[in-house]
Amino acid sequence: MKIFGLIASLLITLFSIGQKSYYFSKPLPSLRNEVRSIDPKLFGTYNSNTISRSYEFNQNGIYILSTAINSITRELIRESSKYDVRDGFIFGVLENDSLPCVLENDRFYFGVLHKEVLVGASSQTVLTRVGKNEYIINFYENGYYTPIVLKFQGSKLTLQDFSYEFETDVFDHIANQKSIDAEFHEMIILSPTREEYELLVKNRIYSSSGSFKKKKKLYQ
Repeated sequence: MKIFGLIASLLITLFSIGQKSYYFSKPLPSLRNEVRSIDPKLFGTYNSNTISRSYEFNQNGIYILSTAINSITRELIRESSKYDVRDGFIFGVLENDSLPCVLENDRFYFGVLHKEVLVGASSQTVLTRVGKNEYIINFYENGYYTPIVLKFQGSKLTLQDFSYEFETDVFDHIANQKSIDAEFHEMIILSPTREEYELLVKNRIYSSSGSFKKKKKLYQ
């Protein structure tokens, strides 16, 4: 078993050596297209039936919403004055609020909403506008950027991830690029012109990663 694990580890290492990861030196398509938030008419929360996270858009930026599942034992509920369970709701987890909960195997399970800033506040991730209802989230990491496209159509939001083959020549036409050696792989930093970037889009460097639907307001 140890030999098998060693062989698997070596294969992973050998596969990683020579692999190239591509990043962009600046937000796409350019800093001239930078915006603080999307068009106000598109504001709202977008959910998916198959993906556990949601996206919220407002005047302050973009947020990703996810639910963390936690639990507390029935014994702790009985012994603690902080918590209480009534009519399928647990009190004491959130200040001045309750959460739906279910009892299973002597534990009460409940979900706590986690809200993370993608664009706005102190985030260095940059939002740019491409078209009327199309934007790019330029994720910032160690001085470089990775793009994800947002496309709005009616009440539908489609995400497209930056995607390329393991061995590709799709970036060869970009004149300004530099290589940085990292552990087990090579980082390629791209600085395309507007025309070079448009050619990348034509060569389909983005692939669909999920669709979301705008949540209807309870009160209009």
